[in-house]
Amino acid sequence: MEETKETVTEVLRHPRIAGKPVLVLANKQDREGAMAEADIIEFLSLEKLVNEHKCLCQIEPCSAAFGYGKKIDTHIRKGLNWLLGVIAKDFDALHERIQRETAEQKAQEEQDKQKIAERVKRLREEREEREREETEREGRNLVEGDASVPMVNPFQPISAVIKENEDKIRKEKEKKKQKMQNGQTGAEIPLKPKANEDEAESGSEGSDSSPTSQDECLVDSYKDALSQKLEQDEKKETENAKKKLKKLKLKRNNKIEPLGSQEAETMSPATPPPQLPGK
Repeated sequence: MEETKETVTEVLRHPRIAGKPVLVLANKQDREGAMAEADIIEFLSLEKLVNEHKCLCQIEPCSAAFGYGKKIDTHIRKGLNWLLGVIAKDFDALHERIQRETAEQKAQEEQDKQKIAERVKRLREEREEREREETEREGRNLVEGDASVPMVNPFQPISAVIKENEDKIRKEKEKKKQKMQNGQTGAEIPLKPKANEDEAESGSEGSDSSPTSQDECLVDSYKDALSQKLEQDEKKETENAKKKLKKLKLKRNNKIEPLGSQEAETMSPATPPPQLPGK
């Protein structure tokens, strides 16, 4: 209730409310312990405020929970009828006052807008001036500190960027092709003419040669590497075959086989039988 008293006092003291009729609806009269009409007038000091600000005031105890429309509380309808009747009796004076106060309010709002716009403009100008001074001071310091450093244009021509991207894509394709060939042979093939290939690539980039010459160099290098690999495999196979033959010969020489009857007669002559004694 203290907050309600402060709010009612502040509303009635407002210059646009003073002198106008006021309707006070004391709601929640259906609750237990609800304050009576006389207690509300005394607690809010309505009589004193009405006499001080010359406001016609009507208080109606009611309950908004009873319904709406035709079932609305009769005290609410009674209070609204009273308010409309007072306005109708003094309509001309109230209308003139409302028009005057509306014009004053619009003028005050326009004045406030102009003040706000001027303040915003002044703050923006001060901020821009401060930023300009800071940029000038920083720019001067940069020029004094980096006078010996040549300024390089960070932007490159689009043709150079395209060429660089094409070179990267071409190198990636070559790496993929090399990996695929290494996977097919089953071993990594050392490319001896790699230095020549690098020289050919650098020379082609410097002289803007066609990509077909580079492909031919790559094919030649792959052919040489494959031929070297095949020769190494053939040498290994021949060496393995020779080793197998030597092992077979050694095994055959170490074998001991029984001799035949004819070979035994030729190899060992027959010994004569021993002579008997007494002959």
